[in-house]
Amino acid sequence: MLFDIGAILAMTMLGYLVYLALFERGAFYTASEQLHTLDDNERLRMLSAVLATPIQPIESVQLINEGAELYQCQVKTVSTAQHSVHCEAYIFRAGDAADALLQALCERARNGVRVRVMIDGIGSLGTRNALFDSLIAAGGEVRRYHPIHWHLFRRWNNRTHRNLLVVDGVTAFVGGAGVADQWFRPELPWRDCQLRITGPVAAGLQAVFAENWLECTGQMLVGPDSFPRVDPLQASPSVVSLGIAVGSSPTAGGSTRARVLFQLLLASASETIDLSSPYFIPDLGIRQELLAARNRGVRVRILTSGRHNDHRIARRAGRRRYGLLLEGGIEISEFSTRMMHAKVLVVDGRWSIVGSTNIDNRSFRLNDEVNLLVLDQILGTALQQAFEDDLAHSVALDLESWRRRSWTERALALLGRVLERHH
Repeated sequence: MLFDIGAILAMTMLGYLVYLALFERGAFYTASEQLHTLDDNERLRMLSAVLATPIQPIESVQLINEGAELYQCQVKTVSTAQHSVHCEAYIFRAGDAADALLQALCERARNGVRVRVMIDGIGSLGTRNALFDSLIAAGGEVRRYHPIHWHLFRRWNNRTHRNLLVVDGVTAFVGGAGVADQWFRPELPWRDCQLRITGPVAAGLQAVFAENWLECTGQMLVGPDSFPRVDPLQASPSVVSLGIAVGSSPTAGGSTRARVLFQLLLASASETIDLSSPYFIPDLGIRQELLAARNRGVRVRILTSGRHNDHRIARRAGRRRYGLLLEGGIEISEFSTRMMHAKVLVVDGRWSIVGSTNIDNRSFRLNDEVNLLVLDQILGTALQQAFEDDLAHSVALDLESWRRRSWTERALALLGRVLERHH
């Protein structure tokens, strides 16, 4: 009798844990005050305060729109490293891109540069340890974030989705691309973008890397090799813009800085919203924020992936939610020529977010993410032009065609809904 009661209690507890892991509802988010009337300085100060992250100068910012150029630029920058190179990637996969980057990292490690590489335990599950043998032999360090292990079961669903490369603490790359050939292969390369930035804001991105490195190794990265002696309060004459480096990790309640960042910037829009996200599964709070922006006269355009998509159930789960958005006058287009993987938000033509965050539950509630918020008209204009170019290779959706979705798509959308944690 006692055994039966114990078994029932154990099964009940196990079922509850499965529910928490897969089906627990997420929080509904809304801003306490209207934000779209704030001027740029007020908006920047508000974001810095709420995100508990400092505003830092950016001395240069370069937009890189294609993978081949990205890896060439990364290799060239790594080759100049004098003190440290830190690389974090969700996907780090064997191939030409990995070979080129590892060759540059090995060369620097042999010359005394501290090289640290961190890859996700699930995102890079198929990547063999042997890929990094030459780097380790040269003096580099490699770690896997939350690898599959019995004592890490509690964290199995928390992944590092961050894509970062920081050189000498003063130059950094941030965006959606990992290290794999799918981003630059000749036929149908993934569409993505990254930013190469220099200046004090790189220290903020370095701190994001250091957070996960500490969790992997217990080692706190300190000293001038990682954080050079730069006073962020003394702006260099070469400063071109201001930025906030936002690292995001899930809290006990499930909230993340990534979610707060995106929702507050959407709430502050007064003219335009141009959003690119490969996995666009907006929850109720994001949908209402987009509709509220449209109702106050903001032009809202969404670009997401189309039939070239590596997560088709996620695509269909997102499409299930388009009806009210289309009815509300929001423009939604699907990229039609290849996989669209860029994660970019441009608000009012001068506020830009580039990073690793998708508009879905995983990025907003489960993953470690990184984003760079930049206040800069030139970058905003460049990102908007790239958005326009992408729209030329996209299919605009309309309400009538959305209503004519096939029964198979509707069925798969319901399957995706099972794993959603929001309304």
